[in-house]
Amino acid sequence: MIRRAAITAALFAFAATCRGVGHQENTMSSKPEPTVSRAPPPAVPPVVIDGVRYAQVAGEIDRDGQIGGILAAYDASNRELWRLRVYENVRVPGLEGDVQDTFFRSMRAQGHTLVIENEVGESFDVDTVARRVVNRRPAPPRSAIDPISGRPRMPPPADDD
Repeated sequence: MIRRAAITAALFAFAATCRGVGHQENTMSSKPEPTVSRAPPPAVPPVVIDGVRYAQVAGEIDRDGQIGGILAAYDASNRELWRLRVYENVRVPGLEGDVQDTFFRSMRAQGHTLVIENEVGESFDVDTVARRVVNRRPAPPRSAIDPISGRPRMPPPADDD
């Protein structure tokens, strides 16, 4: 009986925690919760240019069309000025959504340009005055050497057609 009461109390505590998650502010300071299949997004500090703070935000499907790849600009009073979808992050229906989201890995200022790199290794230059992406660099080619083992990667299986 004591065990059942403990399990019930734990379930109520878990449910209360889950209810609170959906009501948080939608900045990356309250980033998406990690799951078993995905680590948390990288912690990317905001960048300030001319008194405007630029930060990655967790997008909303209804508002932004995707979760990852969203940049927001804030004034000194923390009011959101604008948002920009830096890159497309299309989800494949039927697959777990959170593992498909791609977030920023780093962000730095170069004059009035933000240089953003995502988790895939792609780089994007965002003109903060024009509020648009002005340059995109693809991810570097994947190495033939596995970075963990130091051994050559296994070739993909041959098609037996």
